Parts: sequence; structure tokens; C-alpha cells
Amino acid sequence: MGDGPRETDELVCLSALRAGRAAFYRALCDRAAEAAPDKRRDRDGGLLRDYVALLRSDGAGQIAEFFYLIEELGLKDAERFREFLVEHNASMRGYLADPERMRALGLTPQRVEAALFSDEQMSFIKLVSPPGQIYLDQSALGRLLAEAMAPESCRRVAIALAEGGLLLRHQVGHVLISSDGTLESLYRQHLRSVVTAIRG
Repeated sequence: MGDGPRETDELVCLSALRAGRAAFYRALCDRAAEAAPDKRRDRDGGLLRDYVALLRSDGAGQIAEFFYLIEELGLKDAERFREFLVEHNASMRGYLADPERMRALGLTPQRVEAALFSDEQMSFIKLVSPPGQIYLDQSALGRLLAEAMAPESCRRVAIALAEGGLLLRHQVGHVLISSDGTLESLYRQHLRSVVTAIRG
């Protein structure tokens, strides 16, 4: 008799994805445990359950993936990022021109229209972003991730990540968000662990 059913490629992939995802969210919480303010902690100093839920949410994964792609695709350049924003606008207008596809993704015309960047908003990002960095206000991040989550959800998760030392917040008239590479690094480690497990 054999040792049991052979593990299929699909099961190997599923196991790798689950393990990688668990490790990624654990790393987010470990980092936040070092940096989170008192208002995010219980009487014993541990992280509040609601705060952990934000860190372990799909939204946190979406924001991490976004900043990873910005770094990986070489978009931390204001001119290249503006081109990215133009492409984003084109995608949003594509949804407006295809209502059936938009509905299938759970999007509304109002949400898609709100996700469009004006020329002034694109110029603002270029103006406030120092060389080699991209600074976004919370509404801009929400527009860029409109396909993945509601703007308010994006705002709440971004604040949670910043309070956990995973994103940077800059007070320049209003709050701007950037990354020092920590979040991207954790997401990259997560992807690398999945690839290694599948290949192994």
C-alpha cells in the first residue's frame, strides 16, 4: 500500500498560499506590536482586537500589494507615476463605457467617477513627492484602490498601517502617505515564500 494520496500541484499551491498569507499577516502584526500607539492597545499592552482585524484585513494586503508594485515596477518617479495615473484614469473610463463589466465587479458609476484623477490632482502628487518617493493623500490612495475597496475602508486601513510603523504619514497642510520600504519588503518576502514552497 502507498503512503496515501499524492499531493497534487493544486494542493501544494494552496498550502503555499495559505502559509505565505499567514506569515505575511503575522509579520504585519509583529511590526505593529512594536510601534502602535497606546490607543491601539489593551490594558495589558497587547494590540486591540479591532486593530488586529484591520491589520489582517484584505485591505491591508491590497495596500501592501499596491506599494510593492509601485516599487517593483519602478514607479517611484514622479513622471512615471503620472503616466500610471493616466492609465488608471483610462481604466476607470473603460468601466464607465462598459456598465455590465462594472456591475460584475461590484462597482457603481459614482464610485468609478470618484476614482478619476484630475490634472490638478496629478500635478499635486508630482509637486509634493520628493525625488525617489511618491507621496499620496488618503483620498488619492482610495481612488487608486477603488476597485478593491471602498474609500473609507482604505482610509481606515492606511491609518492602521501607519500607526503600526508600516507606512509613513507626513503633515504638509494635510496628511500625506508614503512608504519607507518596510511594507513592500514584507510583501516581497510573502511572495518569495510562496514561490519557494511551490518550487520545492
